[in-house]
Amino acid sequence: MQLFAAGILLILCVVGMIVYQRQQLISQMEQQHDDLYHFLNSRISRFRQLMRLHDYVGVVALLLLMATVMVVRWKHIWTYLAPAHPDWGWHMGVAGGATVALAALLYAAYAVGRKEHQHRYGRHLDQLEAALRELRD
Repeated sequence: MQLFAAGILLILCVVGMIVYQRQQLISQMEQQHDDLYHFLNSRISRFRQLMRLHDYVGVVALLLLMATVMVVRWKHIWTYLAPAHPDWGWHMGVAGGATVALAALLYAAYAVGRKEHQHRYGRHLDQLEAALRELRD
């Protein structure tokens, strides 16, 4: 459990760093610069990288949670999946179904996180990129 707590603390620190850097980028975008096109273009790219990193950190957090549950319940899981058990085939099917369900849940969480980021920030970044393209042309 101490390792789990340390992992959660590390993930919280990484998410805090991402949010802090995102806020810095937003405040930098509001300032005036000589080469505005290249400056904003690089900031948009960095902002999108931070959004992707935030999504990946969320996936890693869920994987850490799943791994912790597996480690804590390992003895019960091993007993449930023991080949000597009379319903071994059924238990393996349930374990396979649970694995597929967890993978689907993990993907759904990632997809919802991406969609939320796109809704919150992406559409504004898309509009800004379109305006920069018009400015360049």
